Amino acid sequence: MLDQRGAKEKGYITLKEAAKIANYSPDYIGQLIRAGKIKGEQVYANVAWVTTHEEVEAYLKDKGRKVTDKSDESSVLLQKVEYFSKYFLYFLITACLMMLLFLQYVLYVSIDAGLERSVFSSSKVEVQEIDDMVQMSSR
Repeated sequence: MLDQRGAKEKGYITLKEAAKIANYSPDYIGQLIRAGKIKGEQVYANVAWVTTHEEVEAYLKDKGRKVTDKSDESSVLLQKVEYFSKYFLYFLITACLMMLLFLQYVLYVSIDAGLERSVFSSSKVEVQEIDDMVQMSSR
């Protein structure tokens, strides 16, 4: 964000000064900046606009031109990165939850299999002991 001193050092002029050069009103110069026909920057916490003498002269020579502001391109790129990172974060959280559910399933299956083996092995031992006792008593 520029302040008044920084804008003057960079060669920017106010909308009033640009309006005198172009013989337009300052509001119309601001409208041209917002429409992308003249390059400009906002100062004072994005309240006022400034432009350069060269931009005003270039517009007067070719009124149908459209300028591309690199800061607009970078802000679009920044918005795309923020959009991608937000959805990538959602994807990452979902993948972690799916992994946790899978690990929980594996854990439960292994615990169940272990319990099943121990129950069946102990019941086999008990059945064998009962069979042995029956055979002993029948002798």
